[in-house]
Amino acid sequence: MPANRAFTLLESLIALSLAALVMTTIQFLIPHLSQVTQPDYNNSFQTTLHQLEIQKYRVKDNDNHAINMISTDGKTMTLVVKNHKLQLIASGNGQIILMENINDLTVMACGSHFKLSIKINNQTIRGILFLQKAVAP
Repeated sequence: MPANRAFTLLESLIALSLAALVMTTIQFLIPHLSQVTQPDYNNSFQTTLHQLEIQKYRVKDNDNHAINMISTDGKTMTLVVKNHKLQLIASGNGQIILMENINDLTVMACGSHFKLSIKINNQTIRGILFLQKAVAP
């Protein structure tokens, strides 16, 4: 006699109950996922500034919207916003994109450090960059 391969009513109800439980859980988690996936621009900017500091760049000169630096191997680098990207541009050697969706970079020299601010999504984020001045040859 062949075995009956159909689901019983109880098995079908259990499967539907589990599916409903999974769907309900997903429904409550979706709003929290959008909060988690939004980037924290302040932390990204502070991390970027810290990375520039530990790379031991030396400042050659600056203006209100850029900082010209010299790397440890003598290459000239420029920190600037170009095409809505905060970039570290090497003369003749390409670029490193540090952050995206940046509208403006403002640089203010304050003795031994620089006060930088970026504008992103109608928000201004500020940070401090500690770099040594390059010694004139």
